[in-house]
Amino acid sequence: MYNPSAEFKMHIQILLEALTKSDKIEEITIKKGEKYPIADRVFCIQQGIFSIYMNREDRLLSYAEGPTIFGLAYLYTPTIDHYMKANQISTILTLPTEEAHHIIKSENLYESFICVQSHNVALIFEMYERTITSSNYAFIRALLIDLDQSSDAVKESITVASYIIKRSGLSRSYVMLVLSELRKGSYIHMENGKLTGITSLPERF
Repeated sequence: MYNPSAEFKMHIQILLEALTKSDKIEEITIKKGEKYPIADRVFCIQQGIFSIYMNREDRLLSYAEGPTIFGLAYLYTPTIDHYMKANQISTILTLPTEEAHHIIKSENLYESFICVQSHNVALIFEMYERTITSSNYAFIRALLIDLDQSSDAVKESITVASYIIKRSGLSRSYVMLVLSELRKGSYIHMENGKLTGITSLPERF
């Protein structure tokens, strides 16, 4: 799993501090499970866990944990139709995309911007490398590994079945069958539907 470097942590804090000092910053509260569109604004998140969805099919893309910034990619590209959900009631700071662009340009924060975006691109490549597979089981296997390598906070926030179904779009019956067989073989360990560990995973099912 791609782990953030000390340099990334430094640059994300530099950007957060610069952006949140803006007089155009707004504080918003997102209720647990509430959809909030990611469009035309930059979101500064110091803490909390958020799930990122595509509007199309409500497909879960990934989980993100603070400190992080959403929306930086749209300083230069059209907005993609997606939204975020908070896993618990959360207060975040947001500002217009144009204002974020102005701050980065006027304070010469391009090195921090590039570092943070490079980190985000690495996460995307890692996600696609794991999930572009030749079979449904291989997809499930990749998602199990991804979930196992996530933080304890993420693993506590969602059941294994829900995570796989929302990420993959596979049928509940097939996902439950695979999980049941993996548990019987002691390949995975679960408690109250949540992943507690992986012993090993067979290459084929």
